[in-house]
Formats: sequence, structure tokens, C-alpha cells
Amino acid sequence: MKVTMKDIAKRLGISINAVSIALNDKVGVSEEMRIEILRTADEMGYINQKRKYLSVFSKTNICVLMQSYYADTGHFYSIVLRSIVEQAKVFGFFSILNYFDDQKLQLPECIVERKVSGMIIVGKISDDNLMLLKKTGIPVVLVDFTSLYTPCDCVLTHNRQGGYMMTNHVISKGYKKIGFFGDLSYSLSFEDRYMGYRQALMNSGIVNNEGLIEYIDRYSFTKGIENYVLNNDIQGIVNILKSKELPEVLVCANDSNAFIVILALNQLGMKIPEDIGVVGFDDTPLCTKSIPKITSIQVQKELMGQVAVSKLVDLIHRKESVTTTQLLSVKIIERNSLK
Repeated sequence: MKVTMKDIAKRLGISINAVSIALNDKVGVSEEMRIEILRTADEMGYINQKRKYLSVFSKTNICVLMQSYYADTGHFYSIVLRSIVEQAKVFGFFSILNYFDDQKLQLPECIVERKVSGMIIVGKISDDNLMLLKKTGIPVVLVDFTSLYTPCDCVLTHNRQGGYMMTNHVISKGYKKIGFFGDLSYSLSFEDRYMGYRQALMNSGIVNNEGLIEYIDRYSFTKGIENYVLNNDIQGIVNILKSKELPEVLVCANDSNAFIVILALNQLGMKIPEDIGVVGFDDTPLCTKSIPKITSIQVQKELMGQVAVSKLVDLIHRKESVTTTQLLSVKIIERNSLK
């Protein structure tokens, strides 16, 4: 049995005229009521039944995509996601969240059915999958990731700046043997933070260009780490740390790495910061849960989501615009994990 405007009106306890106004994108109902009517019409199957209203329905929606394993990896993206949802509401958009597997991406139904006006991709995505999404013609903005393969609007933390600032900070504390801890294959953000670390070492005179590779190889841990971090495998991290000489301080790629490194170092009988210093990146709640509390780089997580939504709305309305990368600045939050 086909759904009618009368059925929608009855479900919501409003007039048929109000339903017609919302579906035809006319003036006469509040924005909140318009969204509720369109939501209800879609839930009841009316939008699929009457495809002529699809373009109006899509004006109220954006799709937010994120790899499913990020959902279990801490607080960073949860704050970004909340910011996206709240900022989207300001612009009159409803956010449809979809988790995906980067190894076997299935296009969400809302994208296939053209029920969204734009997409925000949070975190890493393969170039092939990004191209697949871009081929739909729906505007895309990347958050905390950029593609070296295809130009795309993106919003990033100034990760290289953060890596540089934190390394300079530990140098100012008198540390000479400084290692980096983070799996460089995990994300471009980690790579950028590592490059900032390298640059600070050279600019400060801690090591010259000729001795840089040997110095980093001696004190840093940059491969085969992230699965242990994601699975909270402390013993695995203990084994990694035992594989080479420990430095005086470890500059970690993010707070999750710093947190588990501190737990592993404790198992090795080492005290932080008396025996070794540890710093993080992102300034997540893990920093204050740790003993000692972790010195970290504060990232503008809320602003990241807000800027991404604003850029996407601009793309939706203007269609033609210059592709941009927006870098958000960072600052050091000092706690107790350094001498």
C-alpha cells in the first residue's frame, strides 16, 4: 500500500499542507519542522516512492564516513564527530554516520540513492576508495587526512609544526637522546609529526645531517607498532622497547602511543619522568588518566569539525571553488611526564 502525504501528516499530527510545503521546499514551516517532515517521509518510504522530492530531501543531509576501527581507538575522533554533527545542525543539515572497511568499501545507501548533498571523510581512506566516492559527483571534504594522489579539500592539524614544537620543547628541557615512537605506516599525520621531529633535531644541532639516520635508528621505534597499540597489548610494546637502547625521552606520535608506552616502561621497572621522559600528541583525556599526566600537543578538535562542515556547505552551494588545504595551529600542554 502506497504512502501518502496524508499518512505522513497523520504520523506527525500536522496538516497535509505543511507536509506539501516541506516536500516542495517552500516557505511556510520552520527549518526544524521541515527536517522532521523530510525525515519521516524517508522513513515511511515516501521519498523512494516519489523520486521527484529526492533533491529537496538531499538538501538536508550530509554523509560522514569513517573507518570502523577508528571507533575503538580513543577519544580524538569522537570529539571531531560531535563537532561535525553540531555544526551541521547550525547550517540546517542532518548528519548520517557510516563506518566502512577500507579493504572492501561498500557505498552507503544514502550515497547510492543520492540522499545527501555532501560527504565528510574522517581519517584515512585509500586513494581507490576516495576516487570511487569522488566519481559520484557529490562534494567531499577530508578531515585529518589528505590524499597525495588526487586534489581534495581537507582540514588538517599542522602536524609537522606540532612535531617540531614538541621536540624543541624537550630539547629545551636538556634532553639529548631523543627518540620517536609511532608507526609511520599508520597515517600521514604520524609521518608529518615525525618529519617535524627530524627537522627540530637538525635545526637544534642535536645531530647533523650525516648522522641523522643512525641517530634516529638508534633511539626511535617507527615500524610494526600500531596493532599492539590498538589491541592494548602492553607485553608487545615491552618487547619492542627491549629491542634496542632506550633514549632519554620518547616523542610519541599520539597520546594512545604515549599512554601504552608508559605502562610498558613501568613493567620494565622504569619511572617516568625520573628514568625516561614521555610526551604525546592530540591532548586527549588519556593524558590526565595517565600516571604521570602526559605532556602533549593540543589539537583544535572542535574547530576541525566546524571548519570541515563550513567548507562542505560552501562546496554544496558554490559547486565551483579552488581546492584548499586548511592547517590548524597547535600548542603545547605541559604536565608531569618530563623532568
